[in-house]
Order: sequence, then C-alpha cells, then structure tokens
Amino acid sequence: MRAFSSFTREVKSFSRTNWWVYIIYILLLCIIVLVEKNALLSVSIITSLHFVADIFIMMMFGAYASQQNRHGTYYQVLSMLLFMALKIYTGLIDHAWHYLAADPIYIFAAIKNYAVDIKKSDIKLINYKTMTVLSLFIVAGMLWVKAHANLQLLETPSQWIQTTGIFLFAIALSVTGHEHRRSQLAVTALVAMVAGSAWETTALLLKQQIVGLALSYFLLPLTVLVFYIRNWSSIIHPNKNLGLN
Repeated sequence: MRAFSSFTREVKSFSRTNWWVYIIYILLLCIIVLVEKNALLSVSIITSLHFVADIFIMMMFGAYASQQNRHGTYYQVLSMLLFMALKIYTGLIDHAWHYLAADPIYIFAAIKNYAVDIKKSDIKLINYKTMTVLSLFIVAGMLWVKAHANLQLLETPSQWIQTTGIFLFAIALSVTGHEHRRSQLAVTALVAMVAGSAWETTALLLKQQIVGLALSYFLLPLTVLVFYIRNWSSIIHPNKNLGLN
C-alpha cells in the first residue's frame, strides 16, 4: 500500500510538473495515426508501460536521496523487470534487439544495490569500472553477431548514440557510495539517450515507420533528465530530501 501511495503521488507530481509531456505525446500519436495507424495500439501499450517504469526510476531517485535505500532498490528492480519485458517484446515484434543489449549491466546493478541495501553486504566486483569493461565486450559481441549472422544491430549513428546512453545509465546504477559520480554518469547517459532516440524517431517517421521504444526512449527519459536537473542539488547531497513524498 505504501508503494502504491508513493506511486500515485509521483504520478500526480509528474503530471503537475511535466504537463507538457502529454501535449507532445498526443501530437506524436496523431502523427503515428497518419504514418502507421496499425502501430498505434502497440505504441500506446509500450509507451504506457515505459511511463510506469520511469515513475519507478523517479521513486528510486527520491528514495535514495531520502536515504530509504531499501525502497529505492525495490523500485530499481521493478523498473528493470518492466524495461526488460518491453525490450524483449520490441525485439520480437520490431527486430530492434539493441535495446536489450545493456540488460546484463542493469541486472548486475540491481543485484549490487540489493546486496548493499537489503543484505548489507557489498559486491565489490560489480562497479562502474568492471561494468564498463563488460559493456565494451557486449558491444563487441553485438558487432561480431551482426557481421556473422546478418542481424540488424546498430545500423545507424542514432542507434549508436541511443545505445551508448542506455549502457551509460546502466553503468551509473552500478555506482554506490559516490552519488555525485552516479549523477554525472546518469545525466550524461540521459542526454545521449534522448538525443539518439529523437534522431531515431525522426528517421523512422520520415520512412513512415515507428518503433514504440524509439518514441518512449525519447520522450520519457527527457522527463527523467528534467527531473534530475531540477533536483540536482538534492540528489548529489543525499542528506537533503527531494520533497517528493
């Protein structure tokens, strides 16, 4: 019940401070109706679930800033599971498997935060340095698979920028005990994610195509980026409460 109450308050707070998102979203849905009407239901479901996952991320940031680490870790795990389901669906339907590439990093980050905040034992092997190395191996593996299996992976510069942002955000979540470093990585990741996704969405629309995650990875991380910048001081100083609850 507490989580549901926090979720409801976060949605209300999100709607009050990010009302502009709904206007942009409705305009984009109108464009989708004109470009690819049959994709409207799928895009609506994907973006709605992405919205729920992003709300959990904001709740996670708020919980960590309020030193409610246990709750923050639970919200992180929930968002990770939702995102994973969306990425698998997008891979199966739209063959856009690059969205799923960083999930091993997200899983390790969730395990680390669960160990630190719930079990009170750090897994030192999981840190931003080792996760960066693992990310590079995963990208190299993607390029190898693309070359030998003729799969559509990282075909465009926009997908490269987008994927870089997704990986960087996962690496940021593996940082514990250094909130300033985590915040810097997260903001850098969100900028890359938003810019790459905006480019990818525009390119798809010009070709009269649409991928639900391309749209949601543009619009919703933009709101998280705005949220992060607006609360920058409170986030990098954990003793201050963000005032979200």
